[in-house]
Amino acid sequence: MYIITHRGLDPSMQDFFVESSLEALENHIERGFGLEFDLQATKDNKFVVFHDNNLKRISQGENLKKILDYTEKELCLLKIKNCHIASFTQILDMIEKNTNNNTVHFVHIKYFLQSQKYLDILLEYIKNRNINNIIFFDIKIDTGKYLKGKNKKINLAPSVSHKYDIKRYGKFVGNTLLTTEVVLKNKALFNWVWLDEWDLLDKNNGTKKLYTEKTFTTFRDFGFNIALVTPELHASSPSLLGKEAHQDVKTAKKLQDRLQEIITLAPDAVCTDYPDLIKNLITI
Repeated sequence: MYIITHRGLDPSMQDFFVESSLEALENHIERGFGLEFDLQATKDNKFVVFHDNNLKRISQGENLKKILDYTEKELCLLKIKNCHIASFTQILDMIEKNTNNNTVHFVHIKYFLQSQKYLDILLEYIKNRNINNIIFFDIKIDTGKYLKGKNKKINLAPSVSHKYDIKRYGKFVGNTLLTTEVVLKNKALFNWVWLDEWDLLDKNNGTKKLYTEKTFTTFRDFGFNIALVTPELHASSPSLLGKEAHQDVKTAKKLQDRLQEIITLAPDAVCTDYPDLIKNLITI
């Protein structure tokens, strides 16, 4: 099972590096973890690694500019609490250099980067690189068709959610959330799935789970590798898009119990804010 860190966060470590920073991602990869990170486009049509499309939150309101207002070089020269914004090239180089790190990495292609303009830029970044251990996720069907048509070796994953989660939250992420049925019909595009359980609430005040033996069996029968986000990610994401609050993060004990349940299902990769906790639970 691959342990994937969530955009350079590590809240269990005191005074850890700034999220998504070059220093945070370097620390995680040196500790043997895989990376999950987001891309943002710059003024000069390059990519940097950053979650938000502006600097307001990370600068605590001191800088209101958008990432698109800067060139790649300008962003990489900025200092945020003595940490640096990383270019996509820097992280690709880092991944290539860590050949002894037996893991995989997930790159979030948000909906606003799934136009042909930005997809062509992405393809240019990776055309001469070994990307066997990199998976690009949150991919729409049309995006998958375009990317696979240009690069058959690219690893792609759709974001798969419960239908009730898609109904409530899909619009907040650019309608990238897909049902199991849609993904299975387009199996040729994807070799991974990125399962995303937003909460446990179902329609008519019922309850449901996405991470179940049934879900896993369905995708494994079709040959998919399975990655998922652990429940705390729907409590830690900035300005929670749909005001979601996953019920399994109400207490540390409740979260740990659910994490153990998830580990028992044996996903191929888990994306988490608590990589060391997951590592310890796996060895129990």
